[in-house]
Amino acid sequence: MSLSRRGFLASGAAGSAVYLTGCTDAPPEESTTPEPTCELPPVTEPPPLDYPAESFFKAVSTNLTTAGQGTPVLIVDMDRLDANIDTISAALAAPLSYRIVEKSLPSLDLLSYVSARAKTNKFMVLHLPFLSNLLSALPNAEVLVGKCHLTPAVQSFFQSLPVGADLSAEAARVTFLVDSTEAVSELQKLAQALNITLRIAVEIDVGLRRSGVPSPEVIGSVLSAIKDGTALTFAGLMGYDGHVAYTPGGTVDAVNQAGADATALYKTFRDTLQKYFPALANLPNLIFNSGGSSTFPLYKSDSPVNDVAAGGGVLRPAGYPDHLISALKPAIFIAAPVLRQYTKPQLPFFTEAQSADLMKDQQGIAVQGGSWPYYFSYPSDVRPAPFVNDATDHNHVPNQTLLTAPASTPIKRGDWIFFHPRQSDVIFQFQEVLQVRGGQLTNDVFAAYPRRF
Repeated sequence: MSLSRRGFLASGAAGSAVYLTGCTDAPPEESTTPEPTCELPPVTEPPPLDYPAESFFKAVSTNLTTAGQGTPVLIVDMDRLDANIDTISAALAAPLSYRIVEKSLPSLDLLSYVSARAKTNKFMVLHLPFLSNLLSALPNAEVLVGKCHLTPAVQSFFQSLPVGADLSAEAARVTFLVDSTEAVSELQKLAQALNITLRIAVEIDVGLRRSGVPSPEVIGSVLSAIKDGTALTFAGLMGYDGHVAYTPGGTVDAVNQAGADATALYKTFRDTLQKYFPALANLPNLIFNSGGSSTFPLYKSDSPVNDVAAGGGVLRPAGYPDHLISALKPAIFIAAPVLRQYTKPQLPFFTEAQSADLMKDQQGIAVQGGSWPYYFSYPSDVRPAPFVNDATDHNHVPNQTLLTAPASTPIKRGDWIFFHPRQSDVIFQFQEVLQVRGGQLTNDVFAAYPRRF
């Protein structure tokens, strides 16, 4: 049966077909002009980062096979992890503080490792279900909650603590965020009901426009409510700069200017605090937090910010823009085993002749898994197969991925394909993280968090 481009597009195919052209072995009835030869869809190329050499991936492949691994695994290059931790720590030396973000490193073992090497006990937690476990596992941890949670979520945290726990002592280790007088009032009532004092910081909007007090002109009402609260202690400000690294134009100059604008706005908020609320501004050990893995180098000793958050940067996943953080090296990879190799791959809904036209000079590779957002790391010439993957490498059939590579690339059943995940949150999808040091798999692992929201 002839399959015209128009007929194929009409078949839907979850949107991926729009990237295929001219896949027919006969012209459509309404046209006298043959359609063009089938072409592979465009491919999202990996960012130009400092990836390990091929020898690294070959050695790890041999190690995984020797160790009897047969399913997808997550690995961390410990040498690169250490170097990234040291780079961030050096950039955030005193008087700045380095605050580790748990969301991007969802493993108590990994968080503990980063904390010990960076010599910081400061954490940012975004998922409240993980907070009690972190406080228990890291008894010296001091935590800033990274978003304005609903009051029932805060109440659930206290209810999750072990029976007999000292609620006041646990509350003293945590700073919660507010961005409205309503939130202040609700947390005041919760603190009174629990007979504790809550540490409260105000989230300010420095340009991201998704949460936080919108301008310095309106922060006064929130600060007044905290000052008047009998069960609340003011702990500082938090203004996330998550928009800065994605500044339109994409140049380093544009990003630097956006960072300067966000910092100037932050200073205006802090100036308002100092001018109109000196009793709060002069409290000891106030937190003035901002930053992230893509922007931490922007903050210097003369910044109004004294507390800089960074999480996944120690693993350098692929999703962070490289404008400011080129010193960080990719350290996290997924390795997935090849289940089958096809010398003459075929695609669903295509005839053998159509597939041969589309996949000329290509082999097919069936890999276990593949639903992770990723770029390919090794072999470097592996690409997503058309139709079953879209142009952003998203796999429509995620329990098993069909990939392609040039026929000349040596790949066989039992080999390993390496992916660079776009976010380090991918740790959630694995039970453990394998460690590689000196290019060799070790016997040590980081246990991952169970997935909970």
